[in-house]
Amino acid sequence: MASRLPDAWLDELRSRVEITDVVAEYVELKQKGRRFWGRCPFHGEKTPSFSVDSEAQMFYCFGCHKGGTVINFIMEIERMEFMEAVKLLADRAHMELPARVDDGRSDEQTRALRERIYEANLEAARFYHATIWTEEGAEALSYLHKRGLDDAGIRRFGLGSTAHGWDALTRHLTEQGFTFDELKQAGLASERDGRRYDMFRGRAMFPIINPQGRVLGFGGRIMGEGNPKYLNTSDTPVFNKRQGLYALNLAKKERGLKRLILVEGYMDVVSLRQQGVQGVVATLGTALTEEQARLIKRYAPEVWVCYDGDSAGQKAILRALDIFESQEMPAKVIDIPDDMDPDDYVKKNGAEGFEALRPMPPAEYRMLRAADGVDLTTQDGRTQYAIACCSILRRVSNPVELENYLKKLSVQTGFEREVLLKQIGTVAPAAEEKRTTRPVARWEKPETTPEHVKAEQLLINLIARGQIDRDLPLESAFVTPLYLRVARELSAGESPAAILERLEDSDREAAAQALMMDSQIERDQVARAVEECLEKIERYRKKTRIEEIKEQLKGEASPDRKTELLALLTQLMNEPGSARKP
Repeated sequence: MASRLPDAWLDELRSRVEITDVVAEYVELKQKGRRFWGRCPFHGEKTPSFSVDSEAQMFYCFGCHKGGTVINFIMEIERMEFMEAVKLLADRAHMELPARVDDGRSDEQTRALRERIYEANLEAARFYHATIWTEEGAEALSYLHKRGLDDAGIRRFGLGSTAHGWDALTRHLTEQGFTFDELKQAGLASERDGRRYDMFRGRAMFPIINPQGRVLGFGGRIMGEGNPKYLNTSDTPVFNKRQGLYALNLAKKERGLKRLILVEGYMDVVSLRQQGVQGVVATLGTALTEEQARLIKRYAPEVWVCYDGDSAGQKAILRALDIFESQEMPAKVIDIPDDMDPDDYVKKNGAEGFEALRPMPPAEYRMLRAADGVDLTTQDGRTQYAIACCSILRRVSNPVELENYLKKLSVQTGFEREVLLKQIGTVAPAAEEKRTTRPVARWEKPETTPEHVKAEQLLINLIARGQIDRDLPLESAFVTPLYLRVARELSAGESPAAILERLEDSDREAAAQALMMDSQIERDQVARAVEECLEKIERYRKKTRIEEIKEQLKGEASPDRKTELLALLTQLMNEPGSARKP
């Protein structure tokens, strides 16, 4: 997203907006040395581990590992997209967005239309909400009461009702000064054969509100028989149902959420939240999209998918798990029993009963669904089920989890563990040593950071602070692709802040950790520190190469090739540790 704006303009924006002033509006900061410290607003903590560096214009939490620039901070704290955060800060700094940015600010008419649509939607929401308390809204009010909502809940969610007639809202809004074209653009009105009419008629209305509190559109539930059962606002200049979520405005206020609960319908959200369940959101009349999955990642570290318990809901859960997996978003499943939907279940069992449901890991849920329609009392059925489950278990990377699933599958099917492993196409987890050359994601919670990664982080920190006088041989100094990229960009003169804004979340956090570490190395100690870092990285390279050769020797290499590999292995193992000089 940052590439849509000139780097020079972003540099100026960051220089005009003092990060400590912005952060101090959300966090109580105290200065210690050249940094400011406070309790992190993104996770609960008693001891401050949230650090702000005014000079570098960056923040980093040593507890949850969130970090970045003032733009990233606003994105996280206000749950905004990049351009939304930039606009907010630009307004604060009294800076105009560059004319080349295609976002509406360069087109006065487009911006004006968007504002008019927001105003029309707000007035429509007020009209619908006022109507539900009148005789014309009696049917919708009775429907919501029968679904378990009280008046306080109806007011909390701003629910409403359409009025009688074909054009009640259209007439009301035109009397308020809105043109019919503006109402059409907002998806509130339409026209056929010269007759103008309201888009929503005979429905209970659910306003869709964005995290900034603006009404984007509506979902309407028909009263009585008819199709579609739910009608949603079509795409408009301010609304795209593929990119938003219902009740996200409420989730924004719930700080420190450990998970979001994703449901399918508006009533599921309203019922669960009225019972006191937090963090509940819903898609907007569409199957889950990648855009919505990325949006959910910004609000919580994990999502629990809780769709209807019927066949359609089960299939939708499987599709959702695939999407979250593609976006590297940890997900689990709340499997509603007895083909119930979340709304019915929470009304029958209350919040305690709902929260007692155990969230299932993806592999467990996929294995549960793999058993649907399979007769496990027959050998053919058990074989079919075992093959399907082995395909599922290829996605499980954690050896302990895999072992648990294998034990269960072996009991269910009668196949030995080694047979199942062979079907999966892997070696036993105990014999497998997982290696990585990337920073570990924060949800993996490693007890210790590998020594070579610590060394790379220190080198990044020293480069950023200008403490390495001579050019470092970057290709040989870094084994982690992310840190090599950051080092190259720093060496090319890029500012740390500009680099961070171009990185995705997990990469940005890893880079911020390196850039914000307090190395406390004096200038006369830098050369020795660099030498020690390079020694650690070289040892890691050598160890990795030795392991690779050993694996190749286990394979089906030719005798000549094995002789060559053995010679190389002997040479590497006999070499003394060497350092690459900076």
